[in-house]
Amino acid sequence: MRTLRNFIIGLILVIGAIVAMLFIPSPQPPAAKPWEVTIMPDGNVQVLGIHLANTTYKTAQETLGTFGETAIFRDPNNSLSVEAFFNSINLSGLSAKLVLNLDVKAEQLEAMLKRATSGKLQPSGAYQHDIAEVDRIALLKTPVNAITYIPTVRLDETMIMSRFGEPDTKQQTTDPDGVTINSWHYTSSMLTVNFSEKEKTVLIYRAKSTSPDQLK
Repeated sequence: MRTLRNFIIGLILVIGAIVAMLFIPSPQPPAAKPWEVTIMPDGNVQVLGIHLANTTYKTAQETLGTFGETAIFRDPNNSLSVEAFFNSINLSGLSAKLVLNLDVKAEQLEAMLKRATSGKLQPSGAYQHDIAEVDRIALLKTPVNAITYIPTVRLDETMIMSRFGEPDTKQQTTDPDGVTINSWHYTSSMLTVNFSEKEKTVLIYRAKSTSPDQLK
């Protein structure tokens, strides 16, 4: 009887251990960090798990683990662009706002604008239009061609230098409000870092086919 009882107790303990293991989450790979930039064979970069000019908006959302909000913008010069906003993401303990520029062709942009809602004037002077549902679905298959990363914590020049090294070129400009912006350009990683006295530091990664002027 004692042997049978010990066997039953042992069996219960084994079953309990197996059940407990089923509820232990499997270890997840660490989330990518903004300074982990990989040059891909096509010459574009991969950052935050997104291969620019290749990763679709749908896959980017899956990689980031959250959903974005899309809108079409018409600038004062009437140029059009589609952006996806992530007001708050947290990757490896780093909180930030994220904007993805989507690679939508010119004729598609015009068609989207016709189906979109009336525009809302933004502080930049651009008009923001809500996109029709049919276009929101179509955008899921559209590649990401640029990433704007705005960390919650202000990153100074020393911090950026420690992560990315010395920039290839430096540029100083003035925004419409008279605020000085110092831009650091990293050619190989297609990265521009903008420092401003009044705003948080902004990191902009772009595909080879996208010029810096398109992302201002």
